[in-house]
Amino acid sequence: MLTLPPKPYEDNRQVSIAEKGLSPADEFHAMMKKARLNTQRENAEMAQQLTMPLDEFSSARMRTGVKALAPESAPASTTTLIATQIAATPFSIPDDDILFDDCYRSVLNLLVQQLMEAVLVVDARGTIKMINAKAIELLSGGDLGEPGDIIGKTWQEYLREPQKTRYQQMLEEQLVSQCQLDHAPIEASLILAEGGCLDVEFSISYLSLSSPVFAIVIRDLTKHKSEYQQLYQWASTDCLTKLANRRVFDASLRTQWQACTASAKPISVVIIDIDHFKLFNDKYGHIQGDHCLQRIANVIAHSLPSDECVAARYGGEEFALILPGFDAKQAEQMAEYIQLEINSLKYTDLGLDESVTVSVSQGIAAEVDGQFRTGTALLCAADTALYRAKADGRNRINLSC
Repeated sequence: MLTLPPKPYEDNRQVSIAEKGLSPADEFHAMMKKARLNTQRENAEMAQQLTMPLDEFSSARMRTGVKALAPESAPASTTTLIATQIAATPFSIPDDDILFDDCYRSVLNLLVQQLMEAVLVVDARGTIKMINAKAIELLSGGDLGEPGDIIGKTWQEYLREPQKTRYQQMLEEQLVSQCQLDHAPIEASLILAEGGCLDVEFSISYLSLSSPVFAIVIRDLTKHKSEYQQLYQWASTDCLTKLANRRVFDASLRTQWQACTASAKPISVVIIDIDHFKLFNDKYGHIQGDHCLQRIANVIAHSLPSDECVAARYGGEEFALILPGFDAKQAEQMAEYIQLEINSLKYTDLGLDESVTVSVSQGIAAEVDGQFRTGTALLCAADTALYRAKADGRNRINLSC
């Protein structure tokens, strides 16, 4: 008869996974393979007993724990006796594949229902055969639906391109190779029951049965992507001014420089420095100084003509702009606009006098006809132009020669 290996204790299971590198799905597959071998071995023993003489057969049945028939009730012929004994034993004339499949599917369905991950099982056509509550909730967009609402549908209905085509190719490859899938999880956008979308990743495992099936584990990426966006914002943004930080500015300059020079488009850099900002801080305090930086940053951010342009806090009271597609004249016009807007800022709501104003000095460098060999050289030229603007009396705009 079919005997399954005893359920391992939880601590032994953890050791097994850690030492052997097996996933729970791998362990389950190994357990069922062992169960199948046990069944085949017992069936082979039964087949061997069919050819035994009566006495040897009875002794063998006694050793396996099955009592032989009493002499007075024994059939007249050896053949009848053997048939009667085997008929009294469960699974006496089994079909290995059917027996194993039924057992495998029953235990697999039980395992799927107990898992905390969203799991569904599909056949070779992608038809959903099993699904747990977590997967129903996920595919229903948070609603607690019924298994019958999803079972029978195809998994491909929930996929968008290009993942739908890629999934179909993976299924076809596994039907040929007949081995467990070994691939990184795939990111996809699922089409939910109510028409919404959900960012997920899913992995597929091939389960060897007479009719192949595939276990699909789905993980909701909504929270992870939200956390990633938050971390990216923290890592790329200056916390005080909300402009890009120096790291993003340097990376953007390299990228935009390569793109503009490759397409023979101009690119300009503007460096902006607040005049006498240390005196402002010393006179009105660092809190007021922070408010001043934030207002100037807001003016600069709202002056950008396109999303391709980058505004960054370059240093303490310095800001820098990357203007792809801008020649020197266009960059100068933009700098003049920024200068007028900053000069018109008032700080009376911060408790400062009406007469308090802040000015900036700006240096511009433009790459048009190949005069600069690198983006760094362009940046250095703008910095030099800035110092000339400050030396000329501040509140000025200077273009690199």
